[in-house]
Amino acid sequence: MTGRDRPDPALVRGWCPGALRPMETGDGFLVRVRLPSGRLSAELAGELADLSRRYGNELIDLSQRANLQLRGVELENIAPLQERLAALGLVDRDEATEAVKNIVASPLSGLDPTAAIDGRALVEALETRLVEDTTLHALPAKFGFVVDEGGRLALDDVAVDVRLRGLPTADGPRVLIEIATAPAHWQPIAVEALDDVVDRAAALARAVITLRAGSADAPRRMWEIVKTAGLAAVFHAAGFGEKTAEIPTLPRARGAEAVLGDHTHAPGAFLGLGAPFGRFTADQLALLGDLAGERAIGEIRLTPWRAVLIPGVKPEKMPRIRPWIAAGRFVFSPEDPRLAVVCCSGSSGCRSASVPAREDGETLAPVARRLTRSGLTLHVSGCEKGCAHPGPALFTLTGRDGRYDLVRAGRPWDEPWMTGLTLEEAASALSDLAPL
Repeated sequence: MTGRDRPDPALVRGWCPGALRPMETGDGFLVRVRLPSGRLSAELAGELADLSRRYGNELIDLSQRANLQLRGVELENIAPLQERLAALGLVDRDEATEAVKNIVASPLSGLDPTAAIDGRALVEALETRLVEDTTLHALPAKFGFVVDEGGRLALDDVAVDVRLRGLPTADGPRVLIEIATAPAHWQPIAVEALDDVVDRAAALARAVITLRAGSADAPRRMWEIVKTAGLAAVFHAAGFGEKTAEIPTLPRARGAEAVLGDHTHAPGAFLGLGAPFGRFTADQLALLGDLAGERAIGEIRLTPWRAVLIPGVKPEKMPRIRPWIAAGRFVFSPEDPRLAVVCCSGSSGCRSASVPAREDGETLAPVARRLTRSGLTLHVSGCEKGCAHPGPALFTLTGRDGRYDLVRAGRPWDEPWMTGLTLEEAASALSDLAPL
């Protein structure tokens, strides 16, 4: 879509956006930029920061699939922004190609000595198959894959549909293929040699297309298809045997808290810096580019935990780097109270929301952190769709008609415990609870 093709907002709201298919939101159009394998050069970070200043509102979201989203783009700025992105090699040949390239890669791909495989070639081969096999363009827009190298930063908690995970075996490196039976819950189905993995992943994708055929309201995610059609139907359609793979227990990911801070003394040395509530300003992104270019190896790795990694930082450089981190107001400590809260854009960035969820989330962060010592405590959702966090949270505040409903151990659309709360009343209700 170009700036000359004004979309119907009712249609745009359900889109999975991209660079060629911007989505209209409450603060203008959102343009999603997919970075191959989540890798961003220092120079490109500076370029994107400049484009955000020139064509957007200087706000850049880091999505849960490790993409960057330029916000606040006016209609007349879409076409010139797309031209600049194309010049940087960040625009695909068409919307169908763009939409199908949903692959989350290990953030330390190629740098982690503990990894079972080097996933870079696998990501490239899978992306090529998704692009060149046009029958796969019928996949639902949000259907996605993970390529997890099996190293120190496991991608257990990423809500995609098919996971390909490196696995060390007595016969050499193999790939464990898993499908989602619930958001971020995995069913192992096969262990394959590297040369066979892309064919098997494509077979699963075609099975999804087959099982969705003929239904106007077909399920869009793997776990929904498993629920409606059954695991055996998925196996049969994909040509897998019905016996699932037997695997050893694997380590679980710990999300943002596992990557934040100074990891310069560990294998695959890096710094982990969080985007406050999943959002950078243009100045923060430019600062990250400067940091990577001047103090590291010139590269930024995006993660699905709304944090970035700066690989290659030497421990002796940390005294000079810490002032940069403080100046940028990044999330650096695993104990930062902002990690206790997940929130959407709220009414400032989404017309479905009736409350300023992001601003209120920042206000409530210290209260939420008091309730638990680590992990996610509170989901602040601008409406009952729950876009920022599809799973249950210990506590959820759901915006409704300018106030909040409070849900315990559930999702935004679940039965509330308390209703019609102002921000102050919600804060008081949470403050009255004993720490968990």
